[in-house]
Amino acid sequence: MINKTLTLLSISLSCGILLSSCGQDEDKGAETQTKETKEISTSEDTLKLEPVVQTIPLDSIFTPLDTSFTHNVLLVPEGFKIQILFSEKIDLVTKADGSKHPAKGNHDQLAFIPDEDNPSTGWLFVSHETKYADPNLGDGGGATMFKIAKDENNQWNMLSEYEHVDFSGVGNTDRNCGGAVGPNGMIYTCEEYEPKDNATINRKGKGHTKTDSVGNLDYWQNIGYVVEVDPKTRKATQKMIAMGRYFHEDLEFMEDNKTVYLSDDYEPAVFFKFVADKELDYSQGQLYAYKQGETEGTAGTWLPLARDTATMIRARDAAIELGATMYMRHEWLGRVGNKIYIGETGHDETNWSNRIKQGGNISHALQRKAEGNIVRDVHGRLLVFDTETDFMLTHLEGGIAKDGATVFSNPDCVTPARIGGKDYLIIHEDINGNDKGRVAEHAYKKNKYYCELYLLDLSIEQPTLEDLKRFAIAPMGAELTGGIMSPDGSTLFLNVQHPHASNGDPYNRSITVAITGWDR
Repeated sequence: MINKTLTLLSISLSCGILLSSCGQDEDKGAETQTKETKEISTSEDTLKLEPVVQTIPLDSIFTPLDTSFTHNVLLVPEGFKIQILFSEKIDLVTKADGSKHPAKGNHDQLAFIPDEDNPSTGWLFVSHETKYADPNLGDGGGATMFKIAKDENNQWNMLSEYEHVDFSGVGNTDRNCGGAVGPNGMIYTCEEYEPKDNATINRKGKGHTKTDSVGNLDYWQNIGYVVEVDPKTRKATQKMIAMGRYFHEDLEFMEDNKTVYLSDDYEPAVFFKFVADKELDYSQGQLYAYKQGETEGTAGTWLPLARDTATMIRARDAAIELGATMYMRHEWLGRVGNKIYIGETGHDETNWSNRIKQGGNISHALQRKAEGNIVRDVHGRLLVFDTETDFMLTHLEGGIAKDGATVFSNPDCVTPARIGGKDYLIIHEDINGNDKGRVAEHAYKKNKYYCELYLLDLSIEQPTLEDLKRFAIAPMGAELTGGIMSPDGSTLFLNVQHPHASNGDPYNRSITVAITGWDR
């Protein structure tokens, strides 16, 4: 009986979904095997075995890149193919009236909305973290959508024109950064800017040129929110006032269809939570600010903000006055189960004396970096927040690895991915400079500015810098951002933002690329 059970297990493993299929004949026999296994399990002398999860080591998928830092292109490991899908200024974006105009740049958020009947076909949403006047595509930020399909050669083909996303109905937008597709099917894109007055957003005529009031709000009060976009109409529907006004970087929706976690890219930053009044309707609800526990490793609490427009316009200040914990520029959020990973990008030096008087308290991680009320946080870190316990802990501190070459600095976009049967976090750097040990020594001597993209195995409970696997290095001067995997895991969609103009074509402008080869 024991031998028979072990034989059945061996057959099951040989048909693992992560390796080649066993074929239709074997699939037909699976019913018999399952039935027989169930009959065996009723016997008292059966050896009970736990389900086996078959995984593929990451090192067998790619060899981590070295750190030569002599390139002007996007570097990825051997065996992967880069396909450019969308280019700033070169590609023409079509508006609803049929007119065509050069695409905006600073590509940032990516979202893939697959067709219901074919996950290898779908719409790609690309946000633009721009802020300048544009009489054709709208002042400030924006977004573009286009439909693509993957063929049998892993090539992504265009099925539509580059279509303009219209934000004029909500008073335009500014510096569209991260975001997500909500459980209700709407796209939510974040405005990473919070102007202080109309002159600030006008930028001496180079920014928003029309600054009329929007509803009951002055124009500057209408910038700095999460913005809802209907992907079917390619139009923004509303600004999510109830989620607060601040430097929105990213947001993460929960399965209850009501709770949303939000990041604030500012110094100080506040970690926010929003709970909608009704499921799948995020227009009204309660906004909370996070306050850490008394000691590291103890549960934090959520401080409710007053539910009025005056408070929402100054949400960060209102939160700090309640005693919210202060962080150093929270970037993107990536969730696996009840764990939300947060890129805390850091900042060279900030004096928070006035903020502490206002009521804020410095996070435990930053207290270790502080001299009095002055916080120096050159490299930043990766945080992890537990939605079940309300614990906020440091998952990986930035810095220089033992090899002297791996330098983990200023994490920005973070994206979970299932690769080879395991959960990883894709970590994109956006370094604040090439000094202060933020790049390897040989790169600093060349006065080069390079950002890297790492993979981190999330099964490692206490990772070190040596556990990071370098998958890509950006062209000189660029950051890599927005990375998401295709539904079938074969492709990494990625944005190359603001590369140096001297790199030469095509890496002298913002582009969106598809990197294939993950399913080898």
